[in-house]
Parts: sequence; structure tokens; C-alpha cells
Amino acid sequence: MTGDRLHLHLDPMGGIAGDMMLAALLDAFPDLEQPVADLAATIGPGISFKLTEARDKGLRGRRIAFDLPTTERGPRHLPDYRALLQATAPDAGVAVRALDILDRLAQAEATVHGVPLDKVHFHEISNWDSIADILLTSFVLERIGIVSASTSPIPLGSGQIETEHGTMPVPAPATLELLRGRDAIDDGRQGERVTPTGAAILAHLEPASRQPLGQMRLQKAGYGLGNRSLDGMANCLRLSFFQLDALQPERDRVAILTFHIDDQIPEDLAVALDRLRGRPDVLEVLQFTVQGKKGRTAFRLEVICHEEAADAVAHACFGETTTIGMRLHREDRLLLPRREVTVESNGQRIRAKLSVRPNGTTIVKPENDDLAQAGENDDRSRIRLDVANALSGRGMGEA
Repeated sequence: MTGDRLHLHLDPMGGIAGDMMLAALLDAFPDLEQPVADLAATIGPGISFKLTEARDKGLRGRRIAFDLPTTERGPRHLPDYRALLQATAPDAGVAVRALDILDRLAQAEATVHGVPLDKVHFHEISNWDSIADILLTSFVLERIGIVSASTSPIPLGSGQIETEHGTMPVPAPATLELLRGRDAIDDGRQGERVTPTGAAILAHLEPASRQPLGQMRLQKAGYGLGNRSLDGMANCLRLSFFQLDALQPERDRVAILTFHIDDQIPEDLAVALDRLRGRPDVLEVLQFTVQGKKGRTAFRLEVICHEEAADAVAHACFGETTTIGMRLHREDRLLLPRREVTVESNGQRIRAKLSVRPNGTTIVKPENDDLAQAGENDDRSRIRLDVANALSGRGMGEA
């Protein structure tokens, strides 16, 4: 364990896969190789790996290969995988990370195949090595003190791959779902550049599209090499680890649409605002009661959305409400590092948001919708305590 508070930046030159991520982490933190090997042996019958020094297009790095002497395949559905990861994770922090990666992958698969979560059939990760990628990467991330992450644009690749569902375009459907909202590039090189497991790990890190503002000190870098050869470039994932002088808020810009309503009945307006809140490009909808012209009671609405979605959201506001005009302005926004995780309490899965204050304090806020299903106030209080205990003392990189 480093003891530092680090920012992780990813440069997916060749792409992102679970084995590339793990190899790059162990390249940067070689002291964790033996603990990782010990943990790998507990996952399934006879599992081990070999980490080798390699070169690709003149660039050195590490390449990892798992030894799977048994032909037995891993379990195939989400509950089976969750049980396996919970049983093998050495502590609650590793379990939370591994289950978050798995759940993100499961949700993507459920979305693209149109099936319930517990019926998701993991074709692409049915071998033991993919489960090893998830658990072992979670173990390393839990040990090195990451408090924030960022990434360069993701290479999408092109062409087709063969899956148990038949021929699929690149990126695979679940991978594409997991990459939603990320900056991407087409560098003209074909093939699968991001695997479903790699995309799920990336989603777990919730990286910003740029490095944080302020002074940072580069501590080390790690290079993970893939097995496929790319034309004219190294098939490499580079990880850079920066020590932060202080926790730096992420900065971005939002659009704010402001308008007044005095001629729409409250019941209808409530439905309209719920529909606006449900849009993925809307961050928040605020409603205030004001006195309008001629002393009439009116509502002042503020719709906050991603800057690039301003026109689309304005169009939706005109469609959902009776307003005939609105004001639009853009503002900078500062965000503390945060992430969403899932914790189990008495058989119930509770989502929680973690944020880190500039002094390093981690704030844990369970999702109120999940708490509301817990029953009486005593049950909700107990779950809040369970969540806090499961996540206590861990920063963003340890949640």
C-alpha cells in the first residue's frame, strides 16, 4: 500500500482490457505481485498467472497470462458471480469494488439483451480469467490510494467479433453501453480495442475527461501490453500516477435554463418536471414559488443540464411546459471527487454516493430511494450504519 493520495490517468493507446489493466497496475506496483498471486490461487481450481517483461513497437511493458489448468468454466449468472466474488474478496473494500465492476457489466448486458439483471447470461466472461481480472484489479485499486481518475479519449476500433450470440460489431454492444458518455476516437486501426471487462473497470473508475486542475507530482507510471499486434503503434495501456498536493475539484461547465410558469396547473407541471428530471442530459430541475405580474402566484424553474445538451433540453422544456420563452446562461461548476458504489445490508443492495472533502474526509450518503424500501425508521438507521461501517476509512480509491 502506498499511503499516498493519488490521481490515476489512463492513456489507452492500444485500448483497454482487463489483463492490460492488471498488467499496468503491477508494472507500476511490483511489490503487489505476490499478494495478487496469492489471491489468484483462491479464485478457482489451479488458477495462477505469469507476469512477463515484454516489448511492443520498441515500448517496454508487462504482459500477463493466466494459467488455467482446469477446463471447468465459472458460474454463468449474476447471483453466482456475486457469491463467488464475495466469498473470495479478502476484505469489504475489495468486495465493494469487484461487485461494482460486475454490476456495471451486468447492467450493460441486461440493457442490450433486454433481460432482468438476475437472468443476465455472461457469455463473454464465463472463463475464470475474466473473473480474475475483476477481482485482482479491484484488489490492487483498493491498496494504492486512488482518489480520482481521468482518461484520454477511448479508441473504439472497428470490424466484427464472434461471440456466443453470433457475429457482433465492434465495440460489442455491452462495451458500447459501458462507454456511454466517454470521449472516443477512431484512429483508423481495426479490431476490438476495448473489451467488456475493460469497459466495466473504466466505468468503475468514473474518470473525468481531463486531468484535475492544480499542481500534481508524477510518482510513477505503468505499462500493460495486450496480446494482439496493432499496425504502427504499441498495443499498450499506460497508467500515470500523480500525487496531489491537495484534493482538486473537477471543473466543467453546465447550461442553466430559467423560465416562469403562471398558466399551467400544478398537477400537470409536476408531471412535466418529472419527465425533465428523467432525461439523462438533465442534472437537476429546481422549482420556486414567486409572485409574478399582476400579483399572480407563479413558478420559477431552473433546469440545469450538460452544456452540450442545452438546445435539446430547451426543446424538451418547450414541449413539456407552457412557457413561451426562457433565459439561457452557462456557468463553471466545481465538483468534489465522487463515485457511486453498492453495498449489501441484510440481503438488500444499497447504492451510496461517496465524496471526498478537501481535507480528505470521506462523506457517505446512501441512496434515499433504496432506504425507502427498507421499512421503518429503525431499519433505515441500521442500514445507514451498515453502509457507513462497510465504507468507513476509505477514500475514493478505496470505496
